[in-house]
Amino acid sequence: VLGELYMKKRHIVARVRRPDGLVLDFRLPKDVTRAINVSQQTDWFERLRGGLIVVPMAPYVGKGETALFVGRIERVYYSDRFLKRFTRSQFLLPDVWREQDMLESYTFLRHDHAWLNQQYLKDDLRYWYYDANSHLLGVVRDWHCKLVYYRFHRQKQRLIPNF
Repeated sequence: VLGELYMKKRHIVARVRRPDGLVLDFRLPKDVTRAINVSQQTDWFERLRGGLIVVPMAPYVGKGETALFVGRIERVYYSDRFLKRFTRSQFLLPDVWREQDMLESYTFLRHDHAWLNQQYLKDDLRYWYYDANSHLLGVVRDWHCKLVYYRFHRQKQRLIPNF
């Protein structure tokens, strides 16, 4: 039994606060996890706390079809829980985003995301920089998430054979 405890895979998890205040746990993607594990930096977990990271709000159903948000990292820790939700690899360390202006942060985080997601990211950055964001974009994003969940569940049902 003791051997099984050591065999469990430990994942690096980030606790992320959304602009609407909801706090959720997400696994960091493999590329970020590998970089943290091989880095000589002494305490990446502490260094990431307070940073901003791009995270999906709904499951992926196709390229660019999920809604994204920029959340603030509250805590980073190891966990053996299996989480299906992953952050994206785009993040800003706290000292970086507080030192640069919003446009520089947006230019980095927007990456190659779909136009609508870029608008969500810009709106979330407005919240983290100025404590203000668009009510209209919030409504659009809620609608977008509902549509993605609907498509996700339709795809899952197609995988179940009819008996």
